[in-house]
Amino acid sequence: MAFYHCSIKTSKDKKGNFIPGKKHADYINREGEYKDYDNKVGLAHAEYINREKDFARQEFLRKHGQCVYKANKLPKWAKGNPSEFFKSADVYGRKNKASYREFELALQEELTLEQNIEIVNTILNNYEYFQDKYYAVAIHDKQAALDSNKQQIHCHIMVSDKMIDDIEKTNERPPEQFFKTYCRVNTDKGGAKVDRYFSKDNFGKNLTHFRKYYCDVTNAVFRKYGIDKTIDHKSLKMQREEALRNGDYVRAEILNRPAEQYIGTIASYDKNDPTVQKLLEKRAYIAERTNLILAASETEKNIKDTILIDKINSSIKEANDVIDERCNTLESKVADISILKNDILFLLNQIKETSKDVLSFEEAKALAKYDSKYDLMTKDEKALTNKLLNFNQKSIELQNKIVNTDNDKIRQQLDNELEKTNKAISALKVQLRPTNKKFTQSAFKAKVTKKANYLLLENAPLREKLELLKDKLDVQTANLKQILKENIINLPAQSYSAKEVKTILDNLVIDVKNSLEYKQQEYKSLASRVISPQRAREMAYNVATNHKYRELKEAKRLVAKEKINLEQEAKPLINQLEYVQKFDDSYSLNQVKQQLQPYITKYHELNVKEQDVFTKFNELEVFINAPEQQEKINSIIEGILTKNSPIKYQCDSLRGQISSLKIELKELKNLSVGVNNQVRLDKNTNFKYSIKSHTRTTSVANISVGSMSSSSSDTIKLLAQAFNGAEEAIPLVAKIDEHDEVLDYKHLNIVDKRAKRSNAILKEFS
Repeated sequence: MAFYHCSIKTSKDKKGNFIPGKKHADYINREGEYKDYDNKVGLAHAEYINREKDFARQEFLRKHGQCVYKANKLPKWAKGNPSEFFKSADVYGRKNKASYREFELALQEELTLEQNIEIVNTILNNYEYFQDKYYAVAIHDKQAALDSNKQQIHCHIMVSDKMIDDIEKTNERPPEQFFKTYCRVNTDKGGAKVDRYFSKDNFGKNLTHFRKYYCDVTNAVFRKYGIDKTIDHKSLKMQREEALRNGDYVRAEILNRPAEQYIGTIASYDKNDPTVQKLLEKRAYIAERTNLILAASETEKNIKDTILIDKINSSIKEANDVIDERCNTLESKVADISILKNDILFLLNQIKETSKDVLSFEEAKALAKYDSKYDLMTKDEKALTNKLLNFNQKSIELQNKIVNTDNDKIRQQLDNELEKTNKAISALKVQLRPTNKKFTQSAFKAKVTKKANYLLLENAPLREKLELLKDKLDVQTANLKQILKENIINLPAQSYSAKEVKTILDNLVIDVKNSLEYKQQEYKSLASRVISPQRAREMAYNVATNHKYRELKEAKRLVAKEKINLEQEAKPLINQLEYVQKFDDSYSLNQVKQQLQPYITKYHELNVKEQDVFTKFNELEVFINAPEQQEKINSIIEGILTKNSPIKYQCDSLRGQISSLKIELKELKNLSVGVNNQVRLDKNTNFKYSIKSHTRTTSVANISVGSMSSSSSDTIKLLAQAFNGAEEAIPLVAKIDEHDEVLDYKHLNIVDKRAKRSNAILKEFS
C-alpha cells in the first residue's frame, strides 16, 4: 500500500522553545544526553540525519535503519559538510531563532531507491522554495516499527531559510556574515534575507500547496513505471466525498473511518505501550472491516451479475415463447404482428452481440489478473496461464469430436489425445498453485478487486446498453402478447388426446422433480455459508480478542473431551474396584487402586487445566463485555451480517422457490389421477380434447414447464382439471369425436361416467 506522510518542522517546539537536535535524538532513543552536547543544534541534527558520529551506533541503526543516500547544496566554505554548515547557523544565527527547517517525506517501498531519489530530485529541482536555498538531503531505509514485513523508506531535507540572493551567487558570504541579520539599506554588508514562504501567515496555504505537489510528483513516478498506486494529501473526509462524487461507493465506505493517530518513532517500538496497542488493535479492526466491505461488495456484484443474467434469459425465453405457431399463423393476417416479431428478432440479435462484450465481475477479475496492462502476474505466470487456457480449449474441442464420431478407431485416437491433454492440464494446475495461492492473499485480492472495479467502470456503458435492450425486448414482447390475445379467437385451438395430456403431464412432473432436486442441492450448499447472528457474534468476539476467544473455546472443548475419554478408559477399572470392594481382599483392592492411580492423577491434572481455561475465559468475557469493546464488536457483527446478507437473500429466495416447486409438484400429481382415469375411459378411441375457441387460457394459473410455452401449459392444465371434475374447468373444454365433431365435454363427461358404470355392471354379469 502506498504511504503518505509529509511534515515540515523547525528546531522549535509548539511553545517556541529551542530543541537541540542532540537532545531530540536522546529523547527518541530514550537515552541520556550526550556528553559533548554544546548547544550545537543544527550540527547535531545534521549528524543525526546523515547517521554520523554517535548516531552510527549499531543499536541506533537497528531501530532507525541506514542512511542509503546523501546529497547537499552548500556554500564552498562548508566543504560539502552539512554539520559544518548547520553548526555555523547555530553559532552565527540569531538567538532563539530556528536554525533550520526540516522536510520529512515518506517515500515508497514499491519503488526502487533510484526511483525514490527521482522523486526527491524532482521536488528539489522544481519546487520554487528550494531554488534559492542551501540544503542537505538524507534518505533513510528502515523496518516499519509496527509491521516487520514492511519497509519505511523516507527522506529528510534540512534547509536554511536564508536565501541565496544575487550577492551570494556572485561572491559567497563568509558564514559569520551569511547568517547575520539582513540589512535593507546596505544589503552587501548585512546577512542573507530570510524567506517568508513558510512564515506563520503563509504556512497553512503553502503547506497545502507543497503537500499536493509532493503527491503529484510521487503519483507521476508511479505512473511512469507502471505501478498502480497513488497517494493523496487530502483528508479522509475529502477523499470520501470525492469517491462519492465519482460513484465509487465501496472506496467511500472504506474511507468512512477516523484518521489514525500519529505516535512517535521510538514510542512505536514499545509494544507494551497502551497507545501502540490501541493503534495496532485499530489497524487490525480497520483491516478486517476493509476485507468485509470488499467481500460484501464482491458478493453483491456477483449477485447482480446473476440477477442480470437471469432477467435477460427470462426475457429471451419469454420472447421466444411468444414467437410460436400462433404468431407465425397470424403473422400474414395481422401486419402489427409481423412488425413486432421482426423487432423482437432484431432485439434478440442485439442482446446476443452486446452480451459478448459485457463483463461480469468474475470476468473482470480474471482479466485484471492476466491483462498485460497490469503487473499482477510475472511473465512466466502469464505464459503458464495462457498455456492452460489453450489446453482447456483443446480439451473441450476433443470432447465434442468424440461425441460426434461413430468411427471406433478415430474415437480411440481422440480418447488417447484427450488423456494426454488432461494430464497436461493437471500438470499446469500444479505449476500454477503458487500463483493461485498468491491471489488468495489479502493484498493481491485487494489489487485484483480494485483493477476489476476499474474495468467494470469502463464497461458500464455496455452493461447499460444491454439492460436497455432487455427493457425494450420486454416492452415489445408484452405488445406482441397483447395483440396475439386479441386475435386468438380466430386461431383454431390445438387438441390433445387424453394419452397425450398424460404424457405431457408426466414430463412436467419429471421436470419439476428435477428442478426441485437441483434447488434443494443448491440450497443445501448455500445454507452452510449463511451466518447466523449468534455465529456472527462469536466471529466478532474472535476478531476483537485477536483469536483468543476461539483458542480458549477450543481449549474448553478439548479438555472436556479428554475427561470423557479418560472416564471411558477408566470405567472397567472402576467397575472392577466396586466389585472387589464387596470382598475382604485387600491385595486385589490395592492392585486395582494402583492401576487406577495414573487415571486419577491425569484426571486431577485435567481439572486444574479446565479451571485455568475457565478462569482465562471468564477474564476474556469481562474484557468483551466492556462498553468500548461492545461498541467495536457490534460494528464487526454489522459488517459480517452485511457481507453475508446477499447469501442469506439467495437462501431465502431458494427456500421460497423450493416451497413453490413442492406445491406445484403436489398439484401436478393430484391432476395426474383424473388424467389417468380419462386415459382408461378413452382406451381404444380417438377422442381428443381442446379448449373452446372463446376461452382465454391466460386466465388459468400458470405452471412452470421448462421449454413449453405458457399457453400450451395452460391448456394442458385446464384439460387435466376438467378430467378431474373441476366444475370451473369442465364448461371450458370441448371433446372432439372420431368424426371431428366438437361436442360439449360437460355433457359427455356425464355420459362417460354412466357408460363406465354400465360397463362395470355388464362385466359383473358376464
